[in-house]
Formats: sequence, structure tokens, C-alpha cells
Amino acid sequence: MMEKNLQRIISESGFEMDTIRRDEGYLHVRIPRDNVIEMLLSAKQRFSMEILQLISVVDRIEEGLFQLTWILEDPGGSLVFMISADYPRENCSVPTIGDIWSTAVIFERELHEMYGIDFPGNPRQNEDFLLEDWKEMPPMRRDFDTLEYSISTYGERRERLHTDPRKYIAESVDEWNTPVPMKDEDQ
Repeated sequence: MMEKNLQRIISESGFEMDTIRRDEGYLHVRIPRDNVIEMLLSAKQRFSMEILQLISVVDRIEEGLFQLTWILEDPGGSLVFMISADYPRENCSVPTIGDIWSTAVIFERELHEMYGIDFPGNPRQNEDFLLEDWKEMPPMRRDFDTLEYSISTYGERRERLHTDPRKYIAESVDEWNTPVPMKDEDQ
């Protein structure tokens, strides 16, 4: 039955797609970005992919692209369908799917904050998600310089001194070498 449903998705979707991976109960395809919303809607309505598990992003900076992947599942948990599409990295804009899955609003808020991806139509996109009052480049983009940000925000890190835990405990508690009580059967 699972294999039949996967075959239906491939043959009946009507979209150009490249299969990335196909296993029992699992299908991952790449489609042109212009077909994403229609394919997602079709997956939910025609193929019973009613659960949106996640929207993920891969920052393919060398190619100037973000790869977005929508991970869908049927209610019985027997099928996972992943749809990937590439979007230009600069001024990236992807239509919201919040009207199809309400959970998408939350995922899109996170991706907006962490990668700077615009989701027109998402009513809560500009609300802070995790980073309150963040004004810098989105921190999950690969060109975000974590070290530079840390130094400019918090200053140079002071040198850390390493202390051997055994030595520290021996000096401060003087109990490191306390013998372990013997069990009755060892006596």
C-alpha cells in the first residue's frame, strides 16, 4: 500500500520532479520553485499528507541558493514525503503556506529570523521568535561571522586557566583520596 501511494504521488502529481531518494515509506523530490505551493497543496488534498513536520533550509552559499525542504507525513505515520526547491539566496522570498498548515507560520517565523527569508502573507513574520531585538545579519547564514560578532558584542575573551579536577578537589576538600567503603561481600 505504501509503495502504491508513493507511486501515485510521482505519477499523478503532474509536476516535473527529480527523485532525490526513495525508500519504503519515504520519498524525497526536488521540484522547480514555481510549483512548490501547488505541489504542497496537492500533497495535502490528494495524497493525504496532512502533517507538516518541518521546513528546513540549507544555505548553499557557493551556489547563491537556499534549499528549502518541506517535510510532510500522512496521519498514520507510514509515509514521509519531502519536497525540496532552490531559491535565490539574496532577497529570498517564498510564499507562506500558513493557510495550508497553521504550523507553517511558526516554522516560517524561525526561518525569517535565522536566515532572513521573507514569507509574504505570514501574519507573524516580523515578530521576534528567539532573538529579541536582533539587528544583525541573520545568524544561521553561512556568511555570518560568529567570532566577529562575539568579539564586537562581548569583547575579547579572557584567558581560561585549566585546573585538574583531582588536584582542585584534593586541595580544597582534602578528600580525593578517601578510600571507598567496602561492600559486605568484599570483607
